Formats: sequence, C-alpha cells, structure tokens
Amino acid sequence: MDSKRQLVVNMAASLTQFIINIGIGFGLSPFVVSKLGAEAYGYVGLANNVISYASLLTIALDSVAGRFITVAYHQGDKEKADRYFSSTFMADCVIAIVVAAIAIPVTFNLDHLINISPELVSDVKMLFAFLFLQFIVTSLCTVFTVATFITNKLYLSSLANMAFSILRVIIMVTCFSFLPPLVMYVGMAALCGSAVVVSLNIHYTRTLTPELHFVRSAVSWPTVREMLSAGIWNVVIKLQQVISFGLKLLVANLMVSPYKMGMMSIAQTIPSMISGLMGTISGLFYPDQTKYFAQGKIDMLVRDMKSGMRMCGFFTVVITVVCCVVGREFFTLWQPGQDSEMLYQLMFISMCGFLVSGAATTLQNIPLIVNRLKLYSLAWLMFSLMSLPLTWVLLKVTPLDIYAVAIVPTLLEVLANVTFVPIYAAVILGIPKRTFYSVYAQYVVSALLSFAVCEGLKSLLHIPSSTWIMFFASCVVYSIAASVITIIVLLGKRERTALLGIVLRKLHLEGRVK
Repeated sequence: MDSKRQLVVNMAASLTQFIINIGIGFGLSPFVVSKLGAEAYGYVGLANNVISYASLLTIALDSVAGRFITVAYHQGDKEKADRYFSSTFMADCVIAIVVAAIAIPVTFNLDHLINISPELVSDVKMLFAFLFLQFIVTSLCTVFTVATFITNKLYLSSLANMAFSILRVIIMVTCFSFLPPLVMYVGMAALCGSAVVVSLNIHYTRTLTPELHFVRSAVSWPTVREMLSAGIWNVVIKLQQVISFGLKLLVANLMVSPYKMGMMSIAQTIPSMISGLMGTISGLFYPDQTKYFAQGKIDMLVRDMKSGMRMCGFFTVVITVVCCVVGREFFTLWQPGQDSEMLYQLMFISMCGFLVSGAATTLQNIPLIVNRLKLYSLAWLMFSLMSLPLTWVLLKVTPLDIYAVAIVPTLLEVLANVTFVPIYAAVILGIPKRTFYSVYAQYVVSALLSFAVCEGLKSLLHIPSSTWIMFFASCVVYSIAASVITIIVLLGKRERTALLGIVLRKLHLEGRVK
C-alpha cells in the first residue's frame, strides 16, 4: 500500500475511533453522572491525572524506544532491534515494580492526601487501585505497540482502541444498571479494556514483525541508558503537561471545592477528546516525517509538516467551532440538572487554546524527530511553572473562582504555541523562522471566519435545540458551513485529495481514489 493510501486508511480509522469515543462520551457520561453525582464523577478525572504523574517514570524510555527499535528494524539489524526490544521490556518490568511500590501506600492513605467525602472513601480508593493496576499492565506491554508504527499500520491501533472503548462501555453500563452505583466500576472497566488492547498489541507484534523477539540474553542495561539519555527530556515535557493541565483538577479540589472540581471534570470531556484527536492525526504523519529526516529530505519533511498542520487544523476548527456555537444547548441536553452555563464557560475557555494549538500540534513532533529536546522541554517547563503561581494569584485577588483554574493554562498554551513552537521548529530544521506562520495565519482566519459565519447562521435560522434530533440537525448545518470555509481558506490540493479519499472510503468508494 503506497504512503498516500496508507495515510487515508490510518486517518479514516482514527476518525472512526474518535466518533465512537465521542458517541460513548455523550451517552455514557450523563448516565454515569446521574448515577454517581458530579462530585463522585470528578474523582475519575482526578484519578486519571494522578496516573499521568506516574507516567513520568515510564515516558523517558517508552517515548523513544519505538524510534530506536524502528530505525534498527528498517536498517535490517535484527540483533540490535532485539536488543532494544528486549531491554525496553525488561526495564518496563522494573518500572512497574516501582510504580506498584508507590501506588499501594498512596491508595491506602488517599483520604489523607485529598478531600474525599466520608461516604465515598472506600469507593474512590478502589477506583484508584484499579486505575493504578491498569497503568502497570499497559506499562509492562508498551513495547508491543511498536509493531503498528514500524509497519505504518496505525489503523490497527485504532481498531484496538475501539475494542477498548466498546468493552469499557459494556462493562460500565452493565454494572451501573444491575449493581449499586459505585465509581470503582469506571476503573474496573478501564482495566478490562486495557487487557484486551494489550492482547491485540501482542498479536500485532507476532504477525506484523515476527522478527522481533524478547531474548533474555539480549537485555542490556547500557542500551537502556542510551535510550534514557535520549528520552529524559520527554520527562520534562510530560512534567510540563502535568503542571499545566494535570494539576487543574487537583487545584480545583484543594483550593476551590470538590463540587466545582467535578464540574470542571465534566467540562473537560470534549476538549480532552479534541486534544486526543489532534495528537492522533498529527501522529499519523510521524512515520513518514521520521523517514524524510533520516534521508535528509528536509524539503519533503517541511511539506509533510505543513500538510499535517492543515489536516489537523481542519478537524480541530470544524469540531471546535461547532462545539462553541452549540455548547450551551449541548450541556442543557447532556447534563440536565447541572449548571449548564458554568459547564459551557469552562469548556469555552479550554477551547480557546485550540485557536493555535490545532496547527501547532504537528510541529511538536519535530524536536523528537531531530532529537533536539533539551531546549524545547525546558522552554515548555518554564511556561508551565508560571501556571501555579498565576492561578494562585488570580484565585486570591480576583472573583474568577474556578474560571481562574481554567484560564491560566490556556493563556500560557497559546503564548508558547505562538512565540516558541514554530520558531524553534524552524531553527532546528535550518529553515527560515517564518516558515510555518503562513499556515498559522490561514488556520486562525479559518477558525474566526467559521465561528462568525456559524454564529450568524444560528441567529438567522433560529434552529431550536430542545431535542437531540434538532440539536444534531443544527450541528450538521454548522459543520457543513465550517467545513466549506476551512477547506477553502486552510487546505491545499494535497490535503483536499486526502480528505476526499477519507470521505470516499467511508462511502465504500475507495476504488475511485487515485
């Protein structure tokens, strides 16, 4: 399969996965909130953020292991590939033991570390226990995800993630329907779903890359140190993400209230999904971009980067604009009985960060591709370290309350993505600093124009959104308007061809794609 067709297949699978996740999120979240209440549901987001802290122990190795294994594999050096593969697996086993040693006392003493209502203590502890166990299982088997990357068959990873989502929702609906409502079911379902994903990834490794094996004698701690030295700066980047975004719910819990932490957790559902989609789409271009850099084809790399920025930007603009235009109506329908205005405003603040990050996400691949992560990670850490004191100041001296917790990370994200990311990417590639700003300009113009047109259509058409049917009908109208504008303003010929290929494939007409 040629690279263009492979991109279409991978992207179609990613979008299908995203649509399934959105559908599950829309249907499952209000169901779970209605069973548990906003406060109890807020601990799910908090637990996931705590797990993200634990990932700091694994990211230095796992973030670069795939790159080392892939390079050795494509160079035909089976011995080196097995050494990287085996060493990564063994190191992940050691890290899993360390995580378990930390997780056990944290879980047992959780009620002394965070604010938990007395009636929820045991339930929340079980939630954390299941999610920690899920993290350990997935960490042990991270190395098996490399097979789909090596062969550029990322659609298989999407299929595995779809299986995870579907199994998770089946387990949760069954438990909440027939058993007393407990938040621990969320963690239990996640653990079961991850077990399926791990099994599929092991199967992919055996079928796609049968040459890769775990060889006990190939385990080399110097090899682990080699990968750690390359990946250590990714820990700093992850730390930045934790400080900027992962601490939002913890700050809300400790400095505002558990209830408003729950509201923020609900409001972050859609932004988190969009952020995940952005990372997925930009990641689809990563294998070819790595190949172009290795071959010294910088012009091809830059072209592919711009294409990735536009494709990622297209989906981000359309989804973000529609969500902002119909957000109030959505929360009224989705979370009846909750403060829909607060939920909308918290979501809207987070969405404002996508005004530039939709185009910038693809550029964030470049430091890893070029292996120039030190300055990049330290710069992002500097932006993040400003987040906590600024949030504290706003909480103390302004009446912004929970909104201050959402505003500061968004502003810092926009600032970094405008002033640093595109310039640093250009510098390390040895190209003019202004190279990527033209795409930025097209992206921002398409976003603002799409928002203005959709708001105008909303005022003009007065489509009622009192029912889900009418709500989705209005979403279709605004999506079409935003898509047309973005295709004209943002996308080039190459991206339009890829987008057409996705549409035709979804209509089972892929044979017409040339």
